[in-house]
Amino acid sequence: MSATTAAVEYYNIKFGDNAQAAFVHLVREIGEIAFAMEKQNAEHAKLEITESIALLHYLASKYNLDVPANMQALYSKKLEGLRAK
Repeated sequence: MSATTAAVEYYNIKFGDNAQAAFVHLVREIGEIAFAMEKQNAEHAKLEITESIALLHYLASKYNLDVPANMQALYSKKLEGLRAK
């Protein structure tokens, strides 16, 4: 089982189809990242970043979103735009 699969399964058990509850939890985790950065606690920041990414993968799974493919397509276009300037 991949890390992403494990995270999505965990949040499927925790939140089921309640994407709104997962999003609220994500916002809290983002706040924890800010707190860890403010306190210059790198280990805490790493933990909260990991949890945030896991929650984003869970949310992406609810929308059948292929994150790597979409990031590739989106940022290839964005890079082209920046390089053209």
